[in-house]
Amino acid sequence: MLLRKSPAVFILAASFAACIAQTSSPSPNQPGDTTQTTNTQGVNQGYTFRAESRVVLTDVTVTDAKGNPVHGLPQSAFHIFDNKKPQVVSSFEEHSHTPVAAIVPAAAHGDYSNDFLLHLPPVLNVLVIDIVNLNITDQMYLYYELTRFIKQMPEGQSLAVYLRPGTNTVLLQNFTPDRNLLLAAVHKAIPRFPPHGREYLSDLDTLRQISLSLSQYPGRKNLIWFSGGSTLFLRPDASSFQDAAAMRAIYDELEQDRIAVYPIDARGLTISAGPAQWQQHMLMNDVATATGGHAFYNTNGLLEAAGQILDSSGSFYTLTYSPHDFRFNNKWHNIRIAVEGDAYHLSYRSGYFADGAVSGAEPTGKKRTHILVGGDRLEEDPDLRSQPIIFQARVLPSSDPSIAALPKATAVLPPPEAKKGTVPFSIRYTLPVNAFTKSTTDSKTQIVLGVGAFAFNRDGSPVAREAVRITMTLNAESLRLHPDAPFLVDEQLNLVKGDETLYLSVWDMTNGRLGTLQIPLEVPKPSKVKDEAAKN
Repeated sequence: MLLRKSPAVFILAASFAACIAQTSSPSPNQPGDTTQTTNTQGVNQGYTFRAESRVVLTDVTVTDAKGNPVHGLPQSAFHIFDNKKPQVVSSFEEHSHTPVAAIVPAAAHGDYSNDFLLHLPPVLNVLVIDIVNLNITDQMYLYYELTRFIKQMPEGQSLAVYLRPGTNTVLLQNFTPDRNLLLAAVHKAIPRFPPHGREYLSDLDTLRQISLSLSQYPGRKNLIWFSGGSTLFLRPDASSFQDAAAMRAIYDELEQDRIAVYPIDARGLTISAGPAQWQQHMLMNDVATATGGHAFYNTNGLLEAAGQILDSSGSFYTLTYSPHDFRFNNKWHNIRIAVEGDAYHLSYRSGYFADGAVSGAEPTGKKRTHILVGGDRLEEDPDLRSQPIIFQARVLPSSDPSIAALPKATAVLPPPEAKKGTVPFSIRYTLPVNAFTKSTTDSKTQIVLGVGAFAFNRDGSPVAREAVRITMTLNAESLRLHPDAPFLVDEQLNLVKGDETLYLSVWDMTNGRLGTLQIPLEVPKPSKVKDEAAKN
């Protein structure tokens, strides 16, 4: 599936762009290396030519009157309507189970990789703990229910855990079947006091952040969102801030990334509910219906609700079709699906925007031609662009003795200014040269990439950031002899004591291909780091 987003990671798109604009490329580290860095200003900007075509993909969950998944339905039983016009199903696939993901562990202490992306199942389940509108009592009950839920999960079931403590949504645990790690993430998340000024926080921002974070993962994603409802309705003037067009745009982004939202009201069964809570539940229904999920509220069975989502998460049908007489006119298209037979309950996405930048707009395998400023042509393989860049990173305190034994880096980025009370961390990127677009100018083969690191504290507030644009001139002979050889980039980041979430990103600045790593870190006290260094 093609990604329509520009190079970005999570909520950091604007920040990365600003940081890159203010940072120059590093100087060469070794003249004889496979890769060399040079200072060049700017990169050729191109234009993309598109055909007026669109392939629409939708996942459909079919359940019976008791909520059990329905299996074995043939393609002929499904009927799709786009803006009330019947369509022809181009492809059809039934998913009846969820294979266990082979999550690859870190090879050594401090080593991380996103190569688990190569071993993902067709369905990913994501747990979001949103404490913005949950009081401590409700959080304690959620703590109890989630602990039971994780302990009773099917063996080998993978899950990722995110926390929304305020403005930002942060990763606490990446996809893993390890129940101990998942329990530790939940117990780290709650309980905690809700933020001040929560009525001014935006659910749109939360969904956009999650969409950006999960866009690197292929296949269907189920978002199990525990919350106390939207804080928008805590405001007396809530009606004036409801933006239907903005919500529909977010639904379109979620549709592109195949994210189905399952809101669960963690406040449980409520005896007396007022207009604000009714509106919260209506919004939960809207989000679920628009994305192909299901909303759960007015129930104390939080464990049962989450378990029902997991039980049916791997049972769905994937259909594609090409709308007749399609035009990129930025108008909303409603989707309706009907299934022959019994009175089934269907969950699927409600529609999409014909905005000219949608996934599936170009047939698989068809290359896109960019016309560069100088008149040269660059052929881009859309299937390659949609695949994440797989890379490794070693993240350790700079005082760690093992760093001195590492091979010499191809490029060393300028370290940030030292600050009192911080702990310098060393980041060693191992990047595959064949993952980046090569261009030849004046007989020189070059690649242009971006490298960035952002750190957030336990409350989701940024504490450090470093990003740089790098232009590398490749040694033609070394490249011929070792086309798969990686190159090494060193970066340093000053972190503070406390729970940290580290976001690492590398991207091809020619075609927008992206790779990210999200790493939960424990940063020690500066004095402890010095003591450990002295012992070694």
